[in-house]
Amino acid sequence: MMFDPAETRLIEARQLRDAARAIVRTDLATLQLSLAERPLTERVRDSAVTRATGLAHSTLDLAMASRGVFLLTLTAVAGWLFRKRLGAIAQAGWAAGIIRLANWRAARAQTKDL
Repeated sequence: MMFDPAETRLIEARQLRDAARAIVRTDLATLQLSLAERPLTERVRDSAVTRATGLAHSTLDLAMASRGVFLLTLTAVAGWLFRKRLGAIAQAGWAAGIIRLANWRAARAQTKDL
């Protein structure tokens, strides 16, 4: 019995569809079994912890390799965070220095007058 070429293509397409459906069903069953053993949230959490740990280790290695840059960066960040307090301390120190300088000049001027 001879089939029409269009009918032959239709039969082949159905066979391909059925084969693809069987593959998808097998994959879904495998995925369901895998998720039953270990839920997705646990997998995501473990992956995030592993990546964060790796990032922390590589950051620590980089910081140890270039301690000067690390300390300079840390100092700059601390300076930025405490800039208002440091500014107030610097202003108070500057004012005290100016007063001491004025007192020293006045004392020096008095000793020259004698």
